[in-house]
Amino acid sequence: MALTQHLIFGQYIDKKSLVHELDPRTKLLIVMAFMISALLLTTLVSYVLLALMVAAAIAISKIPLTYIIRGLKPVWLIVIITSVFHIFLTQGGEVLIQLGSVSIYEQGVLKAIAIAVRIILLLAMATLLTLTTKLSDLTSAIETLLSPLRRIGVPTQEIAMMMTLTIRFIPILLQETDKIMKAQRARGVDFASGNIVKRLLNFIPIIVPVLMLAFQKAESASQAIEARGYQPGMQRTQLRTLALQAIDFKTLLVSGLFMSVLIALRM
Repeated sequence: MALTQHLIFGQYIDKKSLVHELDPRTKLLIVMAFMISALLLTTLVSYVLLALMVAAAIAISKIPLTYIIRGLKPVWLIVIITSVFHIFLTQGGEVLIQLGSVSIYEQGVLKAIAIAVRIILLLAMATLLTLTTKLSDLTSAIETLLSPLRRIGVPTQEIAMMMTLTIRFIPILLQETDKIMKAQRARGVDFASGNIVKRLLNFIPIIVPVLMLAFQKAESASQAIEARGYQPGMQRTQLRTLALQAIDFKTLLVSGLFMSVLIALRM
């Protein structure tokens, strides 16, 4: 199965929905507040409410839930590894399982579940942001939100450009990685069998060509940007000026109240 069929982060799906029509600054602010709230979560009720918020946002966006779940498949390994570390390294509460000298505590299991849910919710919300927002609009939103920092010399345009190029390059690099893996499979390399050490060793021949391709893509992108007259630090104009609508203020108000409830539940 191709990597690009799993990872959907950085892609945009054009649909007519309320989430798509929101100003990109509104969506970015909500996602940032969501991430901060998720990091502060401590209670089961607040986790449930955050999950309901993600489910509601996905439903309103008209993006199929199965599509979002499929996009989270590449990070399952990270979620599992992180959870396992917490299960075995966190102590506290009653001992649930005793395996020789290794003990699994109640707090370790609870913390592992909380971390797994937190990672999945954060990635689902970030993925939904990119699926419903064009990269050009996301760039404009980041530039606008960071614009007050220009007064103290922060290169906000360059930061916004780097962030959007990073998001844009993720699916491209995965596509190139998939091509290299197919070429290696044609040469007899088996990525699906053997123990974990053997599988990791099989990925070593892929790292160098992927890095070379990344540098080549970066060089091509910089040349294309320079050919279009881009100069760092120069004030640029926008083809489409962002303007908050009434629905944006209502959405921000509702989201702000919701986040306030979550913070109150944490206390």
